[in-house]
Amino acid sequence: MPKDQFIDIGAIKTRYWQAGSNGSAVVLLHGIACSVLEWERNVEALGAKHRVFAVDLLGFGLSDKPEDETYTIRRLSHFVLDFMSALGIDKVHVAGNSLGGRIALDCALIAPERMASLLLVDPAGVDGPSTLFEFRLATVPVLGELFTRPNRLGTRMLWRKAFADPATFVTEDMVRTKVTLASQPGAQSAFLKTLRSFVGFRGFRMEAVAELHAALPRVLTPTLVVWGANDQFVPPAHAEALRRLMPNVEIQTWERCGHAPQIECSQKFNAAALDFWAQL
Repeated sequence: MPKDQFIDIGAIKTRYWQAGSNGSAVVLLHGIACSVLEWERNVEALGAKHRVFAVDLLGFGLSDKPEDETYTIRRLSHFVLDFMSALGIDKVHVAGNSLGGRIALDCALIAPERMASLLLVDPAGVDGPSTLFEFRLATVPVLGELFTRPNRLGTRMLWRKAFADPATFVTEDMVRTKVTLASQPGAQSAFLKTLRSFVGFRGFRMEAVAELHAALPRVLTPTLVVWGANDQFVPPAHAEALRRLMPNVEIQTWERCGHAPQIECSQKFNAAALDFWAQL
């Protein structure tokens, strides 16, 4: 496992991992309620041919969690671009899982000249409104605050839905680590603010989806979309919106795989990513 490194992005102390010293730059973006740990099975393999950076997003992992932040998709996207600038990364391949995939698309809209490619892994909020009921419930004021208090039982039940093979991937160590990270000061608030910025009780906010759909034809960046056929968090059918609206996209749906292909199908994911980047 790469060692934790920290850098200040403005006033935000930010954790990241780095692997590899040659080749083009790659930035890995995790999903909601996650951290760089979601890329533990990928960083070293991808670092064999690229300079790889996995970052804890603002409000997540071991990065700072200010109470006065907005935690919108746009704010998190600017945070990623600022992270790149702080490390002197001009142009980059961005790979994002779930929330990270949605942020990657926003980065391509804000700064297309800085995007070498996009690798979207079960991206969240690209069509809608379907998403997991637990996430929808968490958007209800007061109830959401009670429902998302960190605990091992709830964490285990939620993350078992993230995998086609939960018995293998939802370990006691994983649950313990997620509860520890979620119990940090400011973590629950950051999670809820982020979630509520693009999800409501009826699912993904359709006004945000409509705005994204209107913008997607402008995303000319070469894009590979990987989706687990067994994803219960975000339906694989949402990929069709990307196929329909993006000019330069390839979509792969993987059988016997859930919401986190980079974990559950890590060897296949690493090979697909390296092959995709090698063709550009």
